[in-house]
Amino acid sequence: MSRAVARQMARIRTALILGDAPGALAAIDELTRVATRSGLDEAARDRLEPGLAELRALAQASLTGAQQAADQIRAIVQAARSLQTYDSLGRRTVMPTRAVAPQRF
Repeated sequence: MSRAVARQMARIRTALILGDAPGALAAIDELTRVATRSGLDEAARDRLEPGLAELRALAQASLTGAQQAADQIRAIVQAARSLQTYDSLGRRTVMPTRAVAPQRF
C-alpha cells in the first residue's frame, strides 16, 4: 500500500471519528483518485481490505449514531409540543397525557 493511499485512509478514519461527513467524502474521493492513478495490484488490495473493513464499520457506527440522535430530537420536539398550553391565537389547549398521577402514601 502506498503512502498516499495510507494517508487518505487515515484522513477518512479521522473524519469519520470526528463526524465530519463532508471531510470524509472528500477524502474518499481523493482515495479513489490516488488508487486509480497509482493502480492497485492484488497484493495491495489484500493489504488494503482490513483498513477498508474498519472504515466501513466506522461509517456504519456514525450512521447509527446520527439516526439515534435524530430520533431523540424528534422525541424531544414531540414532548415539547405536548407541553404547550396556548396555541398561536392565545386560546388555551389541553393535551391529555398518559402519565399516572403521583400518589402520596
